[in-house]
Amino acid sequence: MSKPLEQRSTRSLLMWLPLVMLAGFVFLYILMRLHIRHMQEEQLKAKQRNVWNALEISRGGLERKINGEYDIVRGGKGGGVSSDHPRDTTIFAADGSGGAGFTYLTHLYLLDGVPYQVTTYTSSREFNHLLIKIFLAESLIFLLLLSGIVYINRRASGRLWTPFYETMAALGRYDVRRDQPLSLAKTTGVEEFDRLNDTLGAAIIEAHGAYQSQKQFTENAAHELQTPLAIIRSKVELLMEDAALTEDMAQLLADINEANERLSQMNKNLLLLTRIDNRQYPHAQTIYLSDLLVRLTGYYEEQWESEIARLHTQIEPEVRLVANPSLIEILLNNLLRNAVIHNIPGGYVNVFLKSGELVVENSGPVLEGDPQRLFERFRKGSEDSRTTGLGLALVRQICQLYRFEIIYQHTEGIHRLRLLFGQEEPN
Repeated sequence: MSKPLEQRSTRSLLMWLPLVMLAGFVFLYILMRLHIRHMQEEQLKAKQRNVWNALEISRGGLERKINGEYDIVRGGKGGGVSSDHPRDTTIFAADGSGGAGFTYLTHLYLLDGVPYQVTTYTSSREFNHLLIKIFLAESLIFLLLLSGIVYINRRASGRLWTPFYETMAALGRYDVRRDQPLSLAKTTGVEEFDRLNDTLGAAIIEAHGAYQSQKQFTENAAHELQTPLAIIRSKVELLMEDAALTEDMAQLLADINEANERLSQMNKNLLLLTRIDNRQYPHAQTIYLSDLLVRLTGYYEEQWESEIARLHTQIEPEVRLVANPSLIEILLNNLLRNAVIHNIPGGYVNVFLKSGELVVENSGPVLEGDPQRLFERFRKGSEDSRTTGLGLALVRQICQLYRFEIIYQHTEGIHRLRLLFGQEEPN
C-alpha cells in the first residue's frame, strides 16, 4: 500500500534514530558507571592515606574502628602494596535498624615493623542516586531530542515538499478540455522541482496542442460529412421515384438509404460526443425526470410494440435532477433504445425509477465479448446492423459529465443497466 513520502521519511527516521540514540545512551551510561567507580576508588584511597597518617602520628593509638568509615586490623603479611580492589558490601547499623550499601578498599601498611590492614568505606547510596539522576536526565534528553528531531523533520519536510504539492494540486485542477493554461511556478527554490515543473509544462502544452488538433479535426469532419450525406439521401430519394425502377433496384436503393441513415446517425453521435467532451452543454436546469421518462416510455411502447411483448414501468413521481435537458433526453433515449434493439422476439423491458436511481432491464441473448468494454465507442453487444455502437458510449460520456454512475449487470438472461445519480432540489 502506497504511503505519502513525508510519512515514509518520518517512519524511517523513527525506525533508525531511536536505535542510534539508544546506542549512544548505553555508551554514556557505561562511561558514567566507570567514572563513578573510579571516583569511589580515588575517594577510598584518599581516605586510607588520611587514616594511615593519623595512625602514624598517634603511633598506633588511633581508634581501630569507626563503623562505615574505616577498620584497622593489626597483623597480616606484606606491606606497601594494595591487597584488593574496591568491592561492594552491606553494613548493618548497631541498633539493628537495617543495612546500607557501601564500597570498601583494603590496603596493608607497616608501622615499626608491624603490619596493619587498613580498610576504608564510602557509602554507595549517593553514587547510586547520582547514577539514577544521570539515567533519568539522559532519558528525558533522549525523548526531547527524539521528539524535537521528528518535529523539525516534519516541519522542514512540509516546507521542502510544498512546491511539489502545489504542482500536484495544479495538475489535479487542470482539464485539457478547457481552454486554460496550466500555471506552474517557474522558480520553487529547489532545482529538482524547477526541472519537474518545466518538464510537466512542456508535456501539457504538447498534449493540449494534440487535443485541440484532434478536436478541430473531429468537428470539421463531422460538419463536412453532413453535406455529402444529405446529397446521397436526396439522390436516392429521386431514384426511388423513378418510374423505371425495378424491384431489385428498389431493394438496393433501400439498402443504400439505410446505410446512409446509419452513417448520418453515426456522424451526429460523433459530433455530439465531441461537444460533450468540449463541455459545450453548460446550460443546466431542473428536469422532472419522472415526467420525461413517462413520455419517452409511452413513445417507445407505441413505436416498438411489434418488437417487444411487454413494457413494464414503475416510476416514482417528482424525481428531479439538475442537468442539460437535451443531454438527459439523449441519455434516456439511448438506454431505452438499447433495451429494445438488443432484445429477443416477444421479450420484455422493465423500467424502474426512484429517488437517485434508474434501472432499465431487458431480456436478450448472452452478451458477446467482455462486459467491461460495453461502453466503448463502436462496441456492439451483437452484430445488429441497426446500431452504430455509439449509444452506450454517449450514455457513459453524459454520466461522466454529470458524475453519474452507470453499472451493467447480467443475471439469468436479464440485462440490467443501473444509473445512480444524486437527486437535486430546485433552487
